[in-house]
Amino acid sequence: RRVETVPFGVFRRDVWLELGGFDESLLANEDYEFNHRVRLSGRDVVLDPAIVSAYSSRPTLRELSRQYFRYGWWKARMLWRHPGSLRWRQAMPPAFVVVFTLSMISAAIGPAGRLVPAALPIGYGLVVLGVCAWFLVRRGSTRLLLHMAAAVATVHFSWGTGFLLSLLTLGAWRRSGGSAVSHARSGSTDHASLETGLADTERRVD
Repeated sequence: RRVETVPFGVFRRDVWLELGGFDESLLANEDYEFNHRVRLSGRDVVLDPAIVSAYSSRPTLRELSRQYFRYGWWKARMLWRHPGSLRWRQAMPPAFVVVFTLSMISAAIGPAGRLVPAALPIGYGLVVLGVCAWFLVRRGSTRLLLHMAAAVATVHFSWGTGFLLSLLTLGAWRRSGGSAVSHARSGSTDHASLETGLADTERRVD
């Protein structure tokens, strides 16, 4: 079926070369950005449910948080170039972080402002628990309900916080002289480099 993007995608060589491959100035979200350009070119991104792939998730909530903070950060950078690619579901985590932060500030103002901060996390927690329970019941067990709910909340807050900080600082925060950032600033790979990389890959496969 036609979708916006796919993980671990396989692309036709001529399309890859025509569109310039991944934008290497993005250290995350480069696959979504490329798939967005594929769709802008009039082509389709297709998901085949029959293809099965194995994915190893982060082993701790701390590592999961760092992963999704990074995803949120680079999603914001990608949106500076393609604002039309934003979907409402992607705006929900940063919006929730903003509302949650404002509610905490209102709690500090006075007693009247403390009802919302109390209701917000409770309501959010109930929704997350309910959705996770529904998901797990369909798979025959709720043994990991609390683990899954904690992971979902971590993803939401980390992604939303990374997205907001990237927007508010115009990507300036976290910049350093590191090799990864220096490489990112060099821009997208040129056509000759793409050809060389594809040729090297083909030799390794053969």
